[in-house]
Amino acid sequence: MILQFKVKMASDAKDIVAEVLDSGFIGQGQKVEEFEDLLWEELGTSVRPVTVNSCTSAIDLALDLIGVNPGDEVISTPQTCFASQVGAMHKNATIRWADIDPITGCMDPDSIERLITDKTKTIIAVNWAGRYCNFASLKSFGIPVIEDAAHCWDVFNDNNCERGDYICYSFQAIKFLTTGDGGILIPPKEKEEDARLLRWYGLDRTKGQSFRCTQNIKEAGFKYQMNDIAAGIGIKNIPHAKESVLSHRKNSKFFIDNISNDDIVVPEWDENGSYWIFSLHVMNGRKNEFLEYMKENSITVSPVHYRNDEYDCTVQFKEFDLPGVNQFSDTQVCIPNGWWLTENELKYIVDKVNKF
Repeated sequence: MILQFKVKMASDAKDIVAEVLDSGFIGQGQKVEEFEDLLWEELGTSVRPVTVNSCTSAIDLALDLIGVNPGDEVISTPQTCFASQVGAMHKNATIRWADIDPITGCMDPDSIERLITDKTKTIIAVNWAGRYCNFASLKSFGIPVIEDAAHCWDVFNDNNCERGDYICYSFQAIKFLTTGDGGILIPPKEKEEDARLLRWYGLDRTKGQSFRCTQNIKEAGFKYQMNDIAAGIGIKNIPHAKESVLSHRKNSKFFIDNISNDDIVVPEWDENGSYWIFSLHVMNGRKNEFLEYMKENSITVSPVHYRNDEYDCTVQFKEFDLPGVNQFSDTQVCIPNGWWLTENELKYIVDKVNKF
């Protein structure tokens, strides 16, 4: 069976984990600081990345920094991992669903204006499959934009496209860069200090280990910090992340150039895309048939994420018809495109897709 996902783990990751365990200190410490330094150098951002224990936590922290409260409204996309929504829901905010491009899966800026009210606090836009949304258009509404970049790793963006105001990355097990689980938030510069305070209850970790009983907490924060075990894994994996992205891009370009089937639509090549997953679209009502066909041919395929607006806990937010989401949900399937695929496996996948 050709796998759709696989963990990329450095061979020496276990050594640094053992080092941390033997040190007697496994909380947020020197390894977290070292990992943040490496991330800052790798990404080249103006703000030092704020490590957290998941991308879900990064999004929730961003919502808190923006000031989302009960009764406020958050514009989001239903075509994503449900993790994109849980922060807004736990803050008792109202989610208003924007539509998406039916092929790329990215948020459609033209669907935003009708959703904006005086209660709108933020927009959460997801870079589906590692393809950047049109953030220049999304930011033109003057509302803070949270960029869910869980599908991305930036190694060649060169800042030639606009990004969100708050960027959230995932280091979950099967992402380009894994820490076992974890993530980072890159907030605006003026929010960096608050982000570092709020990720650990509201306490200032720079004041050493004796601060806990004496330091004043001005605002209650969260238990979102990364620990040294996770950071150690990240330190060993970060040198290999770019190689993984380049492999995913190369494999995805091979699919775009070679898949040819009247019932299959593939998105156009995106020069800035990370291509964590590769989405294609099975048209003419044949999606379920395609899923079964690929399984019979020992190729693991799936939609990866399902639309969030049809869950029991989100049905109250449904209001407008979303034709882009409808089409995407009815047709989208992800095929394996990862770094582990051999040349023969790539050719086999293309052959089976073309013969469908």
